[in-house]
Amino acid sequence: MNKSEKFWDRISNNYDNQADKNDQTHIRTVENIKKNLNGCDIVLDYGCATGAIANEIADSVKEVHGIDISSKMIQVAKRNAEERKIENVYFSHSTIFNEKYKKNSFNVILGFNILHLLEDTEKVMQRINELLKPGGIFISATACMGDKKTLLSIFLFLLSKIGIVPYIKKLKISELEDLITNENFQIIETEKEHQGKYSYFIAATKI
Repeated sequence: MNKSEKFWDRISNNYDNQADKNDQTHIRTVENIKKNLNGCDIVLDYGCATGAIANEIADSVKEVHGIDISSKMIQVAKRNAEERKIENVYFSHSTIFNEKYKKNSFNVILGFNILHLLEDTEKVMQRINELLKPGGIFISATACMGDKKTLLSIFLFLLSKIGIVPYIKKLKISELEDLITNENFQIIETEKEHQGKYSYFIAATKI
């Protein structure tokens, strides 16, 4: 088990308490996702955590497959789906490179609050492109803390350097867009999240 997996396992039980599902940013994010979905879609939620987004969009698609490196997060996600009696969401303790996921398998892949935590971002974007069907859509929101230094961003990077929190990439919005378009995607929608948050929403189509 690596450091990142241990970290996310450790905070899994309190993760939902920290996320405000009535927060306007969360509501807006779900709205932005849903307008890119249809009832026949098979969706992969990469880095699904406790399944908050996967469970929210389940009624808009055929299937959602949620994956996360934290087994404890997946346990909570499964419990949340069972409590809400959602039957078309399938959660797995897995990585995106698991060979059970085949080329051209998904209509939509979600990647929320994940790209800035990866050291192999380019390889992950290549894999996302591989798994999407032709014309499929990648939808993400990513913390872009490289554009503006704040005390919070400096503090987080210091914690990352000494291993208290996972690796954090200091992304700029322009770097994030290049990262996506360089892997044969065309960006179709962008939006900065509200309330002074760092996250940058992007929807992009596989070319």
